[in-house]
Amino acid sequence: MKKLYTLLLSLGATFSFAQTPVLTAVVDGPCTGGYPKVCEIYANGTVDFTAFTLQNQTNTSTTWGANLDLTPLGTRTNEFVYVVLTGGNLSIATNEFPGITAANSIENGVVNLNGDDRLRIINTATTAVIDQFGVSDVDGTGTSWEWLDTYAKRNNGTGPDAGFVEANWTIAPINTLDTAGTCLASPGPQLQTIVQLGNFTLSSSSFNAIEGLTMYPNPLKGNTLYLTSTANADMSVQIFDVLGKEVLNSKVMNNIVNVSGLNAGVYIVKVTEEGKTATRKLAIQ
Repeated sequence: MKKLYTLLLSLGATFSFAQTPVLTAVVDGPCTGGYPKVCEIYANGTVDFTAFTLQNQTNTSTTWGANLDLTPLGTRTNEFVYVVLTGGNLSIATNEFPGITAANSIENGVVNLNGDDRLRIINTATTAVIDQFGVSDVDGTGTSWEWLDTYAKRNNGTGPDAGFVEANWTIAPINTLDTAGTCLASPGPQLQTIVQLGNFTLSSSSFNAIEGLTMYPNPLKGNTLYLTSTANADMSVQIFDVLGKEVLNSKVMNNIVNVSGLNAGVYIVKVTEEGKTATRKLAIQ
């Protein structure tokens, strides 16, 4: 029990909603070579990027690799940074997204991805997943989160998710960017006018959008999870595992959610009440 308690404390620090990087956008560009490919990361609070690594998982692979040490990004406070692929010509990215500069970006093949691939940020020392886009071990072709020749953006007030929570993302239809970009032979609109990088907002209050929300017991032993709020209105919950897969979707009946079908582990609980949402981390023993 002592070992489990120590582990939960460690996970709580890892998954806290401050001082952490948040994946906020991915872009599969339309220029020659499929450039620019962009991963946008928001430094929530003061983030020391020496502690984090960006990884990818491609096609049907079940192995996370292409590890990019994010140390060159240094320490950032409440700002956006980028990992891009432009074939060595950063102007391809900066012309389309003026917010990207040499000072806030890294050029690296870890983002040499398209619509069926996945990205995640891990804590380098512990390998704990901090945030992720795409379902682990799943080729995204034909899925609802496929991002071929398009882009995906994190919804304001969400994340990091310690996995992939699709409900926290807005994913444009595939091929949305096919005719966009000033880089094309027949120039289209600048990509920034469509994708609008750099406008994600995240405040600590967003995780408490449901006034007086209480979830207990946590850690949980047994099968019954209780949820209460000031409004005491109808609630629904979605529960996701650390890989981002939804494992439970249920109405809250008499302030109770039955979690008997869930194994011991760490989960992300998304609660909805009267159009408001809140996210909590749950440990089941």
